[in-house]
Amino acid sequence: MKKLMTGLLLGITITFLISFTVSEYVVSKQTANVEQKSGLYIFTQSKPVMQYEYIATVKSGMTASGYYDEVINSIVRKVKKDYPTADAIIFVPNAEAEVIKFK
Repeated sequence: MKKLMTGLLLGITITFLISFTVSEYVVSKQTANVEQKSGLYIFTQSKPVMQYEYIATVKSGMTASGYYDEVINSIVRKVKKDYPTADAIIFVPNAEAEVIKFK
């Protein structure tokens, strides 16, 4: 009887612990898929939810036209060259971008 009660108590405990560790991701209005360019995640006017480590700030090089795609491509090339371990770029005001690596 004692073994049965111990087994039952152990089963209930494991079930209780598993129910709290398995969580379901809830999609909300702020949920989005982040685009990638040359293997780097590009965050514009947003920040990743996942924890990350700041590596450096990169200033945007001036491009002939100043178009969005040209500015993005310019920064991506610079980041790929100077920071090969980077995972993502977070664009911030003043034509700057933060280079980050996810933890």
